[in-house]
Amino acid sequence: MIREKIIVPSGIRYISDWNEFNFNKFPGKCIINKQLPGCGFTEYCIRSNENIILCSPRKMLLKNKKNQHKFDIYLVVNEMDKESNIDKDLSKVDKTTIVNEQFKETIDNNSEIYKRLYHEIEEYCISRSINGLPCKILVTYDSYRIVKDILEKLDRFYTFYTVVDEFQSILHDSRFKSDTELKFLEYLIQSPTAYFVSATPMMDEYLEMLDEFKDLPYYELDWYTEDPSRVIKPDLDVFLMRSVGEKASEIIQKYLNSEFESIVVMREGIPTKIVSTEAVFYVNSVNHITSIIKKNNLTPEQCNILCSDTPDNLKKIQRRLGKKFTIGEVPLEGDSHKMFTFCTRTVYLGADFYSLCARSFIFSDSNIDSLAVDISEDLPQILGRQRLKENPWKNSATFYYRSTANYREMKAEDFQKIIDDKMSMTESLLRVYSTTFIDKDKYSLAKTYQDLAKLKNYKDDYVAVNKVHTKEGNIILRPVHNQLVLVNEIRAFKIQQIDYKDRFTVFSTIHNTLTRDDIVNHEVSEFLKIYTSLTTIHDKLKILCEYGLSNDAIQIVLGQIADSDEIKSYYTTLGSQRLKGMGYHVTKIKRSLGIITFSQELLESSIYSEFKIGDKITLADIKLKLEYLYKSINYDAAPKAKDLENYFEVKNSSIYENGKKIKCYTLINKKE
Repeated sequence: MIREKIIVPSGIRYISDWNEFNFNKFPGKCIINKQLPGCGFTEYCIRSNENIILCSPRKMLLKNKKNQHKFDIYLVVNEMDKESNIDKDLSKVDKTTIVNEQFKETIDNNSEIYKRLYHEIEEYCISRSINGLPCKILVTYDSYRIVKDILEKLDRFYTFYTVVDEFQSILHDSRFKSDTELKFLEYLIQSPTAYFVSATPMMDEYLEMLDEFKDLPYYELDWYTEDPSRVIKPDLDVFLMRSVGEKASEIIQKYLNSEFESIVVMREGIPTKIVSTEAVFYVNSVNHITSIIKKNNLTPEQCNILCSDTPDNLKKIQRRLGKKFTIGEVPLEGDSHKMFTFCTRTVYLGADFYSLCARSFIFSDSNIDSLAVDISEDLPQILGRQRLKENPWKNSATFYYRSTANYREMKAEDFQKIIDDKMSMTESLLRVYSTTFIDKDKYSLAKTYQDLAKLKNYKDDYVAVNKVHTKEGNIILRPVHNQLVLVNEIRAFKIQQIDYKDRFTVFSTIHNTLTRDDIVNHEVSEFLKIYTSLTTIHDKLKILCEYGLSNDAIQIVLGQIADSDEIKSYYTTLGSQRLKGMGYHVTKIKRSLGIITFSQELLESSIYSEFKIGDKITLADIKLKLEYLYKSINYDAAPKAKDLENYFEVKNSSIYENGKKIKCYTLINKKE
């Protein structure tokens, strides 16, 4: 992949301010990493003097742009195909239902809808030409073929640039509508231009795995070199949570009780207090959103639900919350905002929020597929949604997450075995098709493969079947290897099993993604490396108290430790000096806190705190120490030196005192 950096001149904040920028300077097909969310690339496409087909993965975003530029844009969405529900958790629903929604036919070239679109696009293009204005056609991925076909018949297609906005969604959405994405890519290959644009493109390793992207020139806009002030580092607070519903409800109740966060900013030289009376929640689950709304007794006047505009979602919302609730729209600049806005992934990309005071809260649970926020792709996009510089929380957010539970863990070799088996099956199926020479048999095989893909949703292999529209108006079924699904599965594994493996990996991934190379984050990162390698409460308390973390760093570290973790409660309750004075001895800490109820776990931790591997201690001293320890934790048992054999491998030894041989235990290893 050929990579080239383009330095954005000083004084340019938005692409539309950059007079030298135009698509003529790029090859017909390439990747453009705009790097900076909110740099106005979409606005440039709409306001420039070039004829542009702007392709977007989300209907809601296109409609939002249409509302902002009512008379300059012609919007096309496939009215025969409802938007795929990307908000669904595929592990919790009937996959056959999803497949049936996915595989609806596109608009037929002889249908009344097609004829109407043909007439309207023709009129729009003529009108714009007469008035000396460029044509701007906004289209969803699944409707691109129709627009391409109509413009070709009008002999205008080759006067347009095709821009694929937020192209990383081609990969992300492939799990839900891979056939749509495959067809879209095939039509783009046939087009003279295709500019794949994103502020968060797919990571290099995934681009290299896809034939459609691996050889494309790659251009990266450099906003930093000429004017570093243009690249504002987001302020992201990161915390563990027990559940999405619990944490979201906690925040909502604070807002409902008028416990608003405030900040004092300088406005025209005058200190001005700004109060956050609005909150935006990023939760990629309609089920969770409706549960949160219901639990907190929110009204339609208090909340705006932004999700995929599907009958299924609308039915779900109204069944659980009532007919007055509906799927909302992104408010335009100047419009009022409700106290609570709930967003699924459908608005992670490209939505413009113009709130003067909204705070952003992001929720990620790696144990629920739909709720796992992709840190490298989704997070930077979400952080760029608030557009108004007057909002003091524009560049900040709070990120709540759950790391991957033990029961969800999968070894890399086990995952690779699954991939290898599916690849082997894919090669076999495609080989059978390629060695079949009778047209009727080839069609039967292709139809069977197509039905299997619909039914099993790529559970056993990666064979997809493309519908190829010929110039003669025929449709040919062509089996292909669906690389999008393969790469999507690999990416999903990495997110769950690596990015969210533990507190350290989450923090490190966020740190690397947002490129916040400040001292505090380096300090935290280095600390967590050591902290997570330790295994005992004693050692973790010791480093927490003695590492010498700055005040800012210690707050971040405590945010990465679960509220339920006793280490956190010991530290916040007793403080570093008292803990140090107790020698980080768990029994002493518990006694200080009034925790004297016996438990086996307490007994075990107390013994391991008192006795260490390598100790050589007389049987009499062992008995005395155990007697004191048992009493301190209310353990009703007669202490015997032999009790240690339940916890340690011991070696009988002896020492001589005053010429007398005294029996000892040497502690060799801990017992499992």
